[in-house]
Amino acid sequence: MAEPARELPAEVAELVEHKKFSELEDLWTRRVEAEPTNLPFFFGVAAAVKKKGGSAQAVSWLRLLAEYQAEQADPESRLDVLAETARLFPTEPEVRSDLADALRSRFADHPLLSAVLAQNPLEGSKEPAAVASKIRRWLAFRPGDIFFLPGKGPGRIVEMNPALDFIRLEFAGGRLPLSLLSAEKTLVPLPSDHFLREKVERPEELKSLAANDPAESVRRLLASFGKPLTVAEVKEHFAGVVPDSKWASFWTAARKHKQLLVSGNGKTATVDWLESAGAAEESIRREFAEASAEKKIEIARRQGKRSKDLSRDFALGLAEQARRVAADRPALAWELSQAALKLAPEAPEAFPPAEFLAAGNTLTLLSEIADPAARSRALDAVRQGREDWLEISTDQFLRDEDQRVLSNIFEQLPPDTREDLSRRIFRSPRLAPRAFVWLCETAGLAGEGPPGLFFNLLDALRQDEFSGVRARVKEFFDPGGLAVSLVRAAPGEEKAREMLDALNRAGGLEEHRRATVREALLMKFPELRAPAREWLYAAAESIEAKRGELTHLKSVELPENARAMQAAKELGDLSENFEYHATRQRHEYLSARIASLADELSRARVLDPAQIDPAEIRVGTRVRLRESSGSERSVTILGPWESKPEESVYSYQSEFAQELLGRRPGDRIAWKGTEMEVVSIEPWR
Repeated sequence: MAEPARELPAEVAELVEHKKFSELEDLWTRRVEAEPTNLPFFFGVAAAVKKKGGSAQAVSWLRLLAEYQAEQADPESRLDVLAETARLFPTEPEVRSDLADALRSRFADHPLLSAVLAQNPLEGSKEPAAVASKIRRWLAFRPGDIFFLPGKGPGRIVEMNPALDFIRLEFAGGRLPLSLLSAEKTLVPLPSDHFLREKVERPEELKSLAANDPAESVRRLLASFGKPLTVAEVKEHFAGVVPDSKWASFWTAARKHKQLLVSGNGKTATVDWLESAGAAEESIRREFAEASAEKKIEIARRQGKRSKDLSRDFALGLAEQARRVAADRPALAWELSQAALKLAPEAPEAFPPAEFLAAGNTLTLLSEIADPAARSRALDAVRQGREDWLEISTDQFLRDEDQRVLSNIFEQLPPDTREDLSRRIFRSPRLAPRAFVWLCETAGLAGEGPPGLFFNLLDALRQDEFSGVRARVKEFFDPGGLAVSLVRAAPGEEKAREMLDALNRAGGLEEHRRATVREALLMKFPELRAPAREWLYAAAESIEAKRGELTHLKSVELPENARAMQAAKELGDLSENFEYHATRQRHEYLSARIASLADELSRARVLDPAQIDPAEIRVGTRVRLRESSGSERSVTILGPWESKPEESVYSYQSEFAQELLGRRPGDRIAWKGTEMEVVSIEPWR
């Protein structure tokens, strides 16, 4: 397309100003022969001459230029000239005719020429230049052409419909229609030798190259784009060429090539191909020299295997950096020293263990060591050089997040310490979420987990402390997972039903995982499919008191009443025998009371304070509530046998308790016109 007109040279502007059209025509002719592609000059002269009343001359000169472009076999420039002529002189029929002929000639072999011309007729148009522009825009695309669409990859045009304004492309994942404007903005044409074009036209050839020469296939990709790409982009472009299952081995093989340079970490690392192995190595040295201390460790770890010379220089640089930062940043100095030691094991340590142990608070330093391997070696140094190593190791186990470090610590602890630490963590998983998950994964628990472990796993699904490991917790609910083995080991129907109720209430668990565990429970305990008995929860002393009452009724009061009833019966005339009727009513009351107590005791379940999780309000918790006025009150939720509302002890069956159950600290409750906030929750004793 034509460029915008530039300001005319002074001598040309003077000729235009004085309407010296004959001299201008001579100048025009010379310029056509000398620089026919300088279209902005010609368009500027034509527009200026038109303003001075020389429209006929301007049209004639422009048509002359168009004819010259045709003679030079430059159809695009010819179209540009005729389109600009039509824009300047839209009512000139000869210009309109020339433009139509030029379009037909330029796109004679285009399969959609007739359809596009019919949809965009030049005849009768008030703006023939705009119509011609749209025709050229449509005919710039043709069925079978291959383009790259960011986010979708390479695709082939399979359908064009000017009437409905869409161009449909076929990609590996399906077909996608685009409007003409969207296609112009987003589609990138691919040269014949472009890597992405080969994916469409010669996929098997490209797959063979990737399998036999990974580095060369990456080189061709980078050469096609003419710039470095990120690792994520490289992987995206190799989709369909290298299977996902083979990507790791493919990429490992490719990056071994000495000319392939990967800078940075992860998917955002850049990938470049340098002209030689020496150039790549020199680039790495510059990057290492300019990098921060932390970055030097990453570069050395990533590039240290390229050559022995590079590895040796990295080791020297890291050691020097360690000595430089030792006074102010001992944790970093330790990481640098350990990285250098790994590259040059025979060299003396730049920051030896004795200096590390004397550098400050050991637990603080451990928390500042980012590299898990360096942290493990620091813990080894602590174990060998500190008398209080056991305490430090235990504390670090509770706070560390790396599985390898956790494993290293746990293996070094004495058996009794391991058992005690495990009990602490299983009793309160939020104390050390990652250690809890690690123990669940590695301790071989199967169905032999500690009491309450199944419920702890469900709680971990919604507790904020487990946000970083929630995906791993969910895996325990997969087929063959820990949760499945725990429910299969349930000791009886009562415990199994508790598990089922908790499972059904649990949030944050996908339905397919919930169904997996539920089915395991129902297969082991088919009776769970029937309606559940209503358990009655009570403190141990209340249950014992009720048992005592039942025993007393059955062994003392009922026999005494039976004897009294027999004595009254012997008085005769039962119809008016008051004593007999009184003892008879007493017998019916005692029998009903005994039956009721027996039923309640058969459903009674002991509330064990040690098993109460205060994460939320449950039966067996004491709750501190703060009213909107600022005053606070303590409320205890127990069973109906302990209910004493006058002493703020409520049965879980009461309306007030039902409003509280399930609430967590910070929740607000409205009760009979009063708003209260849950301040704290704890076991009732």
